[in-house]
Amino acid sequence: MSNAHQADWDVYFCYLEDTPAFITVDLGLYNLAPLPGKPNLIEVVARLQTTNEDGFPDNEEWTKLEEIEDMLVNSFEEKLEAVFVGKTLNSGRRGLYFYSGDTLLVEQMVDELRSHFPEYTFEHQLTEDPNWEVYFEYLFPDEESLLRIQNNKILQLLEEQGDQAYIPRKITYTLYFRTSKDRAEALQEIKGAGFEVEDESDQEKEELPHRLILSNQSKANEETIYLTTEMLMQLAIKYDGEYDGWETQIVQEND
Repeated sequence: MSNAHQADWDVYFCYLEDTPAFITVDLGLYNLAPLPGKPNLIEVVARLQTTNEDGFPDNEEWTKLEEIEDMLVNSFEEKLEAVFVGKTLNSGRRGLYFYSGDTLLVEQMVDELRSHFPEYTFEHQLTEDPNWEVYFEYLFPDEESLLRIQNNKILQLLEEQGDQAYIPRKITYTLYFRTSKDRAEALQEIKGAGFEVEDESDQEKEELPHRLILSNQSKANEETIYLTTEMLMQLAIKYDGEYDGWETQIVQEND
């Protein structure tokens, strides 16, 4: 594994083939993948023993699923130098996904898993995926899910510092555009939507050098933040730009 890699695991809810699903993925691999020498995708699936109406396990089964995951991850990392990239949970199945160069011992290691957990049914599949399409197109969150993940990271940090989300405060949002014309047209579209312009400047960025920083007075609760940031993300996309996140200060009762 590259020294530049810093694991950044997160989980999000979505639908896979019209069924509810949770996907857990290492976001920290996004800017590094595909890793050299790891062209082979390994998928191992365990069929759950007990499920609720949505296809998710009952509470009692979570510990056993964690034990299965720990054994498989440790085995694949130690013997194959495989990279664990994500996992899925849907339709009564737990899927675990790895990329590796060597796959010769996969069958043997899955058999070892079966012997340790005879009450489970396991399936595995090997696929050549040199461009890591499964990671990028199947496991990695779409724009909406990624936005929620990024928002929740900030909200969690604020909460840990004693922030009172229901108290309105100044929040700033940063967007970048390819041309100054795109920036001006985006700004014109949201005129009257309650934003103040904090900065319009040009940065040393090759593709999107034209920065726009907006602010408003807002609560910092999940839905309010999501509605605002989703609107700004769509605005940036419409005008060939990129939404780059939000910032605020901690607000407490006695401030």
